[in-house]
Amino acid sequence: MNKLLKVFRDYAEDFFIFVGLLFINFATFRLSITAGLYVMGVSFVAIGVFLALHPPKRYPP
Repeated sequence: MNKLLKVFRDYAEDFFIFVGLLFINFATFRLSITAGLYVMGVSFVAIGVFLALHPPKRYPP
């Protein structure tokens, strides 16, 4: 149980960042398909840069 809480604590900010990007993309697609595609592309680039700068942590089994 403590390992599970540690994983949730370590990845909580990542989860909320991804959910926020999801809502932004969804709202933009409701406005326009072209604008939604642009925002989705920027989101993927931002996620890629974020993961390159902060690689996921590996926990021992």
